[in-house]
Amino acid sequence: MPAVEVRDLSKSYGGKTVLNLDEWSVAEGERFVLLGPSGSGKSTLLRILAGLVRPDRGSVVLQDRDVSGVPAHQRGLGFVFQGLALWPHLTVRGNIAMGLDREVPDVAERAQRVREVTEELHIDGFLSRKPAELSGGERQRVALARALVRRPGLLLLDEPFSDLDARLRREMARLVLDLHARHGMTTILITHDRTDAYLMADRIGVLRQGELVACGTPDDLTGRPTSAFAAEFLGDAALISGQVDADGYAQTDLGALMVNDGAEGAVLLALRPDEIRLGDGPVRGTVVGCEFAGGPWHCRVAIGNSVVTARHDHALAMGTSIALTPPATARPIVKEDR
Repeated sequence: MPAVEVRDLSKSYGGKTVLNLDEWSVAEGERFVLLGPSGSGKSTLLRILAGLVRPDRGSVVLQDRDVSGVPAHQRGLGFVFQGLALWPHLTVRGNIAMGLDREVPDVAERAQRVREVTEELHIDGFLSRKPAELSGGERQRVALARALVRRPGLLLLDEPFSDLDARLRREMARLVLDLHARHGMTTILITHDRTDAYLMADRIGVLRQGELVACGTPDDLTGRPTSAFAAEFLGDAALISGQVDADGYAQTDLGALMVNDGAEGAVLLALRPDEIRLGDGPVRGTVVGCEFAGGPWHCRVAIGNSVVTARHDHALAMGTSIALTPPATARPIVKEDR
């Protein structure tokens, strides 16, 4: 039984459709990341699931229960807002406990739940402080605690790391992964950052202009891409055109590449930076740019009308002529949706 399922879901603002999903589901206990650029419909979808936005059409089913007309506070889920939405006039204790007022009438039980979740998140030492007295990471933990104190089966996270520096992003990501493992809840996170997506996801769904253009495990989406947009957005893949001959080879600017799924005719191929070797090989190109990627450099090389990206151990000067070896096989893109 899926933990989350949407059917024929649509939402428009001012006559513009911002979300259009025929069908989408998330398995019980899964970590699912919705990835896409700003304006792709990620936040709209998350808020529809939470009951904060009403769709124009379609249904939302949570754990086999149609909640399309159920108000947000009755859906039994936890939500961490991008801006955290902590009440500035309340203490940490007050912010966390306020989500229990309707659900847990017993004062002693409310106190016990707050104590348990704040100890788990290591924020029990400053329950009397106000949000303005906390660091960014501490405020993030308070927002998580407020969501978890309700003991939700589904946790929704709206760009939870966007305002944190690199060190805190990693720290909070590890914390969420640990909480997910301990509590076994279904977790849906939205982000525009592919590093967060790769770190957090069992599966990734790529949204573009309100539509789900690709969905699969991180390995699936990088190794067997079905969408040109997803291939570029997720993995710096270079997309090159080719024509498949009778022997199953695509004739491209990089030479003849074996196509690995029996495609015919005109194809669009995705080549990742780690599949191309610079410094030797049968193909020559011209360096048109290099970027430092935190380890190897990513160098862009033009060959004919195509530009590919390859990893290299140091930067190369613009205009350098260099030999390269393309991969033996290449993956055709199913959907040319750039």
